Amino acid sequence: MALKNVLIFLLLTIFGYADAQHKIIVEYDYTFAHMSNLKSFVISDQKNSYFFFASDPSVSYKKLIETDFTSINPYHVYDYDLSSENLYQRVYMVPKNEKQPLPRLASEKLKNLDWKISKESKDILGYKAFLATANFRGREYTVWFTKDLNVEVFPWKLKGLPGVILEFQDKDGFIRGTAKTISLNSQDKFPPKILAIFEKKTTDPIMPFKKMIELENVILQDDMNKSIAALPAGTEYEVPNIREMSMETHFEWEPDTKKP
Repeated sequence: MALKNVLIFLLLTIFGYADAQHKIIVEYDYTFAHMSNLKSFVISDQKNSYFFFASDPSVSYKKLIETDFTSINPYHVYDYDLSSENLYQRVYMVPKNEKQPLPRLASEKLKNLDWKISKESKDILGYKAFLATANFRGREYTVWFTKDLNVEVFPWKLKGLPGVILEFQDKDGFIRGTAKTISLNSQDKFPPKILAIFEKKTTDPIMPFKKMIELENVILQDDMNKSIAALPAGTEYEVPNIREMSMETHFEWEPDTKKP
């Protein structure tokens, strides 16, 4: 009996290890800000999930591997740790007068969005997908997700739905994605160039997400001030939100947060 239990334990360990290597990869046709004809990807092994985009609209994950991921944007990459629910992203906007060295990564605890799930459904890539909507940091999002795959996979920070997001867009069309392929039980490796960005996150200091936003706002405000100063004298203008061209335009800690 003892030997039988040992054998069962070993088999479970082996299959458990093999299962942990399997990944799901979703490839989306993607639009971000003023850039269209992009390709974005989510690759997840249900321990870590990475979201990033590439500038080549014809690229596939296989092709990214063959080209050493040279076409990906190294600044807009996100690493979601499912066990801690922490999302890590790269710090790349730093004010010029900032003298002290800053952490290269920022992190925040990623919460579920307050999704409103509709009974409306449609077929996407052979999966039954349901409509869901949510407001998040100044933008209204509409997504279609499927429960058929029994895993949670989401692009960027659109967390909290019981399934895989196959289509997503905000009301203004600032970001938009449509799944073109889904690879199940993939043995492909995580992108080495992206892993290199996040590999030291356990030992390096991590900047709080709110601090990163404060640094970005200094730069964005300075850029806006320069643009306003360059206007001809007497020009009438309406001062826009300095984050209007950012994915997150308002935040929950701001006292006058404008919600759509």
